[in-house]
Amino acid sequence: MKVTKDFVFMRLPLLLVSLFFGVAGLGTYYALRSFWVFYDPMMGFLGGATGVFIIFAVNLAFVLFLTALRLHVPKKEGKAFWNGKIFSVLSTITFVLSALSFLAVIAVLIYNDEQTNRALWLFVKNDVPLLSVFIFAVVSLLILPALKKKARVAFSVLLAVCVLLCGVSAVFPLTSYKIESDPVVLDTGKDFAVVFSTNEKGTGFIEYSFEGETHTVYAQKNGRRIADRKIHCVNVPYEHLKDNPYTVGSTRVIDEFAYGSRLGKTVTAGPFTLSVPEGKEQTYLMISDWHTYVKEANEAISHIGDYDGVILLGDPAPGMDFEDEAREYVVKFGGNLTHGAIPAIYVRGNHETRGSFADDFPEYIGYDSFYYTVERGDFTFVVLDSGEDKPDDHVEYGGLDDYTLNRTEMIEWLDELEVENDKVIALSHAWQVSEPESDLSARAWTDLEKLGARFVFSGHEHRCGLAEGKNEEDAALLASHSNITAYIDGGHHDNIYIASKITLSDGGVKIFAVDRNGNEVFNESYGW
Repeated sequence: MKVTKDFVFMRLPLLLVSLFFGVAGLGTYYALRSFWVFYDPMMGFLGGATGVFIIFAVNLAFVLFLTALRLHVPKKEGKAFWNGKIFSVLSTITFVLSALSFLAVIAVLIYNDEQTNRALWLFVKNDVPLLSVFIFAVVSLLILPALKKKARVAFSVLLAVCVLLCGVSAVFPLTSYKIESDPVVLDTGKDFAVVFSTNEKGTGFIEYSFEGETHTVYAQKNGRRIADRKIHCVNVPYEHLKDNPYTVGSTRVIDEFAYGSRLGKTVTAGPFTLSVPEGKEQTYLMISDWHTYVKEANEAISHIGDYDGVILLGDPAPGMDFEDEAREYVVKFGGNLTHGAIPAIYVRGNHETRGSFADDFPEYIGYDSFYYTVERGDFTFVVLDSGEDKPDDHVEYGGLDDYTLNRTEMIEWLDELEVENDKVIALSHAWQVSEPESDLSARAWTDLEKLGARFVFSGHEHRCGLAEGKNEEDAALLASHSNITAYIDGGHHDNIYIASKITLSDGGVKIFAVDRNGNEVFNESYGW
């Protein structure tokens, strides 16, 4: 009790600890703002999670106020307000609230899964400049004047060095410039999108020769080379890239002005040669729902064996709040699977529709639409965009979704679609195609049956196996189209990752699935 009492009435150490807890708790809680919608039901007061943030912010402001009083209000005749019991009580209250904010955030971090905390780290990185300015201002205005002369000089020198390094790094980048992985070549249904990434922003280009002529093609928009991205995408005609060596490259852009720009190093990688599967037998690695669990996915893939192409069935991360999420979990991951030598087909999942970067994501990887067809020899892939998995007015979407319209337009396109091949496979993140609207799902499956589709390959449910009728609508859909086999690729669930391999041939389709430990999960063959 005596130790506690002495600590409480020392006042200044208590306030400084409160400052630390308050800044750390408030800063981390703010970085979690993408997930506040999930906390609201548990905090039914003061506007839910926002109300809690206001409480933490007001408390931190009050801690700053008390600290300023303690440091800068002089004693008068041996007395000062900060020597009284009222000040001690107020200091203790703010300490308790600051500690609670800090401990609450620690508890949330422990409770969160790995993918959520990876997303949190990106928000923290985004907020670092604002937080640094805040801490710098607090130290300068409150603590620095209260230090003794030698400590003040040392601290001032340290701050000056930090400011100098920040200034130098802003003018002269301190990091080396590099291409981060092999490119991933995505089949958009119209052409090939060659996509790769660099660790900093710059331009992107590819070089190749076709019919005796050398081509250097830049990522550009309306006549201007795109210079403000880490993800670089160049769309190239099919015939220019098939079985043809190519090199990718990027020039660092340090500053971009209306009159002139300051460019840095140019880096290249390659050559790569793209081999497109078009034979009577083709094998595809098929993966879904890796949700940032790249290590686990790669462990499962290591047991798959060789493959001619890749089908990415969506949900690489919890959302698309930042370019870095697409860069890390789509571009780099896809490049490491394909090494720029085999093509990939991308199917958008529901989690790529979330976050401020979701609007830019299609363009960054070369698509203007996520529903299209891919022709591979005797086989046709009909790629569909199932969008979100709940109605557009669901609270998670913040009033920004309009996927009912998007799915309606897609199914109107599907109504008119014609294909030449009689071996047709549909790809959709959710096997129903339009999960929230059973009437649109029924139309989509009817259209697929008319096209001769024998299979729907999907993900979304984080399990491996054939689709099941979990409700009346799903059961009716499956029953009325019993000649279509709907297979759900495994993905990540409970620290287990399942990847699939499909083999297409004249005789039918073989589906094989394995988990990260090498255990066979699914192995069935079906005729056309």
